[in-house]
Parts: sequence; structure tokens; C-alpha cells
Amino acid sequence: MTVQPDSGTKARLLAAAREHFARRGVKESTVRDICAQAGANVAAVNYHFGSKEKLFMAVLMDFLEKAQDQFPVLMGLGQDAPAEDRLKAYIRSLLYRVMGDGDPVNEKLGQLLSGEFIEPSPDFGIVTERFITPHHEVLLGILREMMPTADARTVHLCAAGVVGHCILFENAKQFIRQMYPDISLDKLGVEYVADFIHRFSLAGIARMAEHG
Repeated sequence: MTVQPDSGTKARLLAAAREHFARRGVKESTVRDICAQAGANVAAVNYHFGSKEKLFMAVLMDFLEKAQDQFPVLMGLGQDAPAEDRLKAYIRSLLYRVMGDGDPVNEKLGQLLSGEFIEPSPDFGIVTERFITPHHEVLLGILREMMPTADARTVHLCAAGVVGHCILFENAKQFIRQMYPDISLDKLGVEYVADFIHRFSLAGIARMAEHG
């Protein structure tokens, strides 16, 4: 008779890794410490996930899945809503997902996710395929609707501008706090920043649409 591994081990490893990665980062977190907190054998990470790096990707996917449930990409709007409204919903959703919900662990995981956008890990492709690409396709669809005569490059550049603007407020928040404390994300709040990025994006999209 084959002895099956503890069905709760994988969940405990995921929970322990979530806390360790948020507190210490990926490089400083060790498999031994994660397994000790989870009450698991040190071989359990390789058995359930393949490596510490793949465990980190599993943590990010769990984080994104929960964030997606809490802040869906269109924030409850239907596909029949005006494109401008769907664009604002997309911006709000992205800001809330990268900023977190006030939980310090989620906030740190959001920062680690933002870091992956800048310097992706070798295993980040699975996260991109499952979460990032589908969300980005929603944004591209909105922009194509708003810029029906624009070429693909212009649409992609506008999408990069929208996403980049959102990520900037999270990735550069320490710098913004020092240089321009009155416009930091935690000072203004997500709703204010989302409204600004939305209005700024609408102006840029309109101008780009004029040029085809």
C-alpha cells in the first residue's frame, strides 16, 4: 500500500512561504525555515512545487487569484458598459491589486509582483500566462474600441502607458514619498489616483487617436 503525502502539507507550505517571502524576500527566505514553520520535511517543497522559486510563483498565483476575486478586472462592470468606464475600472482594479487591501503581507506581495514586471524570474511565464496576459487582453480590447483606426503598435504603446502609470505609483512610492509626499499613493488614496490616471489616459488616447 502506497502512503499518500499529507494532503494539508501543500497548503501549509504555501501559507508559510507567503509569510516568509513577504517578510524576508525570496533570496533571504530558506526552504528549511519555510518547512519548519509548515511542520513539513525539507523535501516537501521539491515534492509539491519543484523548487523554492516555483513555490514563490505558486504564492504569487495564489495572491493574484485572491486579488482577482476581490478586485475583478472590470470591477463588476459588464462588457456593454462604455469603454471609458471600463478603462477606469481596469485602472482601479490594477491599482488595488498591486497596492493590496491594507494587509501588510498582501502589500509586500504586491511589491514583489511589481518587481517581477521589471525583472521577471525564469518561472514567471506561468504567472504571465494565467493572469497577466488575460488581463492585458482586456485592456487592449478597450483601447482598440476607443481607437478603432489606430495601428497595433499605437494601441500597445497606449496600453503600456496606462499600466506603467499605475505601476509607477506602487514601484516608486518610496521615492515619491520623499520627493513629492503630497502625491504619494497612500496619501491620495487609490480612488483619487485612479481618477487622475484615467483622465490623463483619456487625454493621451484622444490625442493618439487623432493621428490614427
